Amino acid sequence: MSAVQRVTAGSAVQVAVDALHLDGAVVVEGLLAPEAIACIERELEPHVQERAPGFRPGFDQAFYGGNTKRIQALVAKSPTFASAVLVHPVLLGICDEILGASCGNYWLSQAETIFIGPSEPAQVLHRDDENWSFAQRLGIPLQVSVLVALGNFDEETGATRVLPRSHQWDLDEPFDRSVEVGVSLQPGDALIYLGSTVHGGGANTTSDSWRRALYAGFLVGWLTPEESVALSIPENVLRGLPERARALVGWSSLDGNRACSTDGSQAALGLWQMDSDVLKRHGGLFSNR
Repeated sequence: MSAVQRVTAGSAVQVAVDALHLDGAVVVEGLLAPEAIACIERELEPHVQERAPGFRPGFDQAFYGGNTKRIQALVAKSPTFASAVLVHPVLLGICDEILGASCGNYWLSQAETIFIGPSEPAQVLHRDDENWSFAQRLGIPLQVSVLVALGNFDEETGATRVLPRSHQWDLDEPFDRSVEVGVSLQPGDALIYLGSTVHGGGANTTSDSWRRALYAGFLVGWLTPEESVALSIPENVLRGLPERARALVGWSSLDGNRACSTDGSQAALGLWQMDSDVLKRHGGLFSNR
């Protein structure tokens, strides 16, 4: 059984990247400071109180959780998420190394709370990049996923279970659960894993405690994000975001094949572009790269 490696936020990005290549997952301890956690909790609390657990009828409650609170559009709801998580230099450094070789740029696929409530059963084991099953067969990194603990995140409250090195398994190979490990986190710690790594939320066996965590997924720019992030952010919020953050949430065109080609038409291709007349209507918020 192989435990998930742990590194500190002050360690070199390459140390975390090497661990991801080897094991498919790594814990970065102390990614968020206590002050940032307190701000995120305060900004999200009205939305948490308003949101009932579970999803509307027709959704797979066994996967999404009947007693789990998932709140999306985090950039619009939490300025601190945008400044402290979305553009965290450690996370972007890791994504540059893991995803950069396969795309001109990457963007936010989804961000949400995953607050697992008491008596919630364990989530089915899965790979995040199953959303893009045809691209999944290419055998290249498609997504880097991040879970940041805001509060309780231990075995009793539903620590995420990871199957180390499962990113190296054949996609048709049965999951070998003998290697499964639960990954407990302290508030501010982050579990980072590849989209091809098998994992799942754990069972919350308590009667009164919630597992409180934020999720963010960074996706290669030539695939469609899971969440319509760009449509969820009002203009007044966009104007307060730095250009890098706006690009990550879809308010910039993306370099297409620049990472794979340096000459000819392939190098010039861009994705998610706008006509210049349309750009004027947005007052410079959207940028054509």
